[in-house]
Parts: sequence; C-alpha cells; structure tokens
Amino acid sequence: MAKWQAAYWGEKGVDIYQMVGEKNAHLLYSGLLDQLKLIKGGMQRRILIIGKSNFIRLRKRYPPVKMDKILRALEMEAPSLFPITNCSFHCRIVETYTTHVILDIWAWEREPLERLRASFAFRYVIPEDLTFLSSPSGIYIYPSGSMIHVIACGEERFIDSASYPAADFSKVDLERFITGLADRVSLIKEIRLYGKDSVDVAPPLMPHVKRLQRIDYPPFLEEVDGISKKSFRLKTEISPLFLNRTRLLRFALYTVLAYGLMLFLTIKHYDKALMDLKNNSMLIEKEINLLENGGTSREYSETIKDFEARMKETISPVKVLDVLAAELPEESYLKSLVLSNGIVEVTVSARDPLLVIKQLGSSERIGKVSLKGSPMKETSTGIYNCVLLLEIKP
Repeated sequence: MAKWQAAYWGEKGVDIYQMVGEKNAHLLYSGLLDQLKLIKGGMQRRILIIGKSNFIRLRKRYPPVKMDKILRALEMEAPSLFPITNCSFHCRIVETYTTHVILDIWAWEREPLERLRASFAFRYVIPEDLTFLSSPSGIYIYPSGSMIHVIACGEERFIDSASYPAADFSKVDLERFITGLADRVSLIKEIRLYGKDSVDVAPPLMPHVKRLQRIDYPPFLEEVDGISKKSFRLKTEISPLFLNRTRLLRFALYTVLAYGLMLFLTIKHYDKALMDLKNNSMLIEKEINLLENGGTSREYSETIKDFEARMKETISPVKVLDVLAAELPEESYLKSLVLSNGIVEVTVSARDPLLVIKQLGSSERIGKVSLKGSPMKETSTGIYNCVLLLEIKP
C-alpha cells in the first residue's frame, strides 16, 4: 500500500499524519510549530494542508489575459490585497467571460511555512478549501476545533466555503450557505455530514444527505491523495537547508562519484597526450638517426610547441574546486561546474548574486568573471541561480 505523509497547519498548531492506503492514518506529531523536530521519512511524498484559520480567501476580477500575466499582476498587488507582510498564494479560475476572468485567491503568511519545511520537507501546499476536489461535487460539513467548516467542492472544481462556531451552527446557517450558491446549487450531488451532530436540510436535498461517523483525523485526508497535485507543487528546487542527513550523505556520495569520473576522464586525456608525445619523440629520434647517416629530416618542432602550449593552458579540476571553495562567500552553493578550454562555467545559488560576482572578481587567483544570462530568482525562497564564466589563473 502506498505511504505518504500529510501535515495540517491548523488553529492550534501542526498535526502530522502518516498515511497508509486510503483510510489508515497514524498521528506522528501534534503541537506547536516552534516545538516541531525533524520528521523522518523524507523520501515519501509529503503534503502540507493549510487550515482555514491560517489563510484568507478573496474572489476578484481580472482582465481576460493569459494566466502568467495575471500571476505577475497578483504578485505586485498582493501586499495591498491582503493584510500579510510576506505572503504566498494559490489561485484558481472560477469563471471565464469575454470581458473578464473571476479568480479565487488563497493567501497565507510565508514565514511559518519556511520554518515548518525545515522539519517537514513538503513539496505540495494545498489550502483546506480545496481538499475535496477529487470527491463528487457536493457539500462537506465537519467539525474542526471550535468551528464547523462547510465546503462546497468536488470534481476538480471549488464552489464556495464558510466556517461557523460549532456551538451555534444550525439549519439556518446551512440554508443561508446553500442559498448563496445560487444557480451553482445544481452541481451538488451529495451532502456529507461528519460527526455526531445532526443538521436539518431542506426536503429537496434530503436524498443527497450522507451521515458519516466521525474519525480521529480530518475527513479530507481520505480524499486529498486523489487530487491532481501539479498546480499545488512548490515552484522551487530543494534547498540544502531542507535536506535531511540521509539526503546530504547521498548528495555527497554522488558528488564524489561525479568528481571521480571527471578525474578518470581527465587522466585518460593526459594518458593519450603522453602517448602522442612518446610517438612524436620516437619519430624525431628516427629523423636524428637519418641526419647522422646523411638522410633528410622533417620538421616536428611545431608539434612539440603546440603540445607544450596546450599542457600549460590545461587547468587541474582539483585546483578549480580549491579556488571556488576558498573564494565563494558564505550562504552560496555550487550547483554545477563545467571545465572547457581553460574556461570554467559554474552555476551558483545565493541570496546576493552581486556579492558572489564581486568576491570572485576581486580574487587574485581568478583572472576574469562574466555573467552568462540573467540571474533567476526563486520566488518562494528569494534565492538566485546565476551562471558565471571564470578564468582561473595558472
């Protein structure tokens, strides 16, 4: 049976579950975010569900343009739309018209998620409103702490949601919610009630009601695994900050193997060059013997000069790594390295790419530093990836 892990960031802290199959959840941690330690099992698929108490949802109109342009506009105006200093968001199209597009936007504070990811390296972030997308289109009613959550959702479409104090939730609240759905109420195929509390519904909707026994974990955990998660995946690569010890060791092993392969190929190159030199020396020796015996000679000095010049221009990979290890500023990481004809092409991750360029450019062991292309910024972490061309002095 497939195993995966889910973290629920709710009203009172964080709950982390180990999921085995569809209806088997084991609670691994429940408590405050600041007290969370490293959770094992980082190779499993990990999902973060943001509770309704920790996000703000807004429905807004935008011009009928491509989605990437809407996202860029939303990034610029997010600080004025939401009372959140540093926010992340997820959006989905509600309706599309010739004159405008209606968008649902969920926004939340970014900093707590960065702290949570240091102990629980999730790759998907899903607002609680969207956890029933894989279910039949319906209304899902369930208790959560001191609140009752009502979500109209299903079949990859979000309709609406609301929350009510559990002590006062009644038939009137549900009727108002259903009335607010307007013509979209025709999409409702079932009404699921989780828990012991019963709520009356209008007679026309009674055939759609399903009363389900309350379970020890949020009911949406049984449904969220079936959601298409492509749109919820984080747009960043895994940062070294979030790698656990196993991944760090594996990464170190792969690095050593790659370096060994590079040395092996380099040594083979040198062996071939030495063999060519030996052959040329034998030919020269034969020509000397011919000259001593009165024969004629061919000119091989250009071949030797060319070989010696190439050997001088060749830079040892060990020297390149030594220079970069000494000159790269702190909090910067080397992601790739290519050595070709004396030019070193490196990809560096850093929060301040300008500092990286200045520090490498001021090194006495580096002749020239140039930027290839433009630095690419990871929006969720603020880290830049830049490609640099370096000339390492002999």
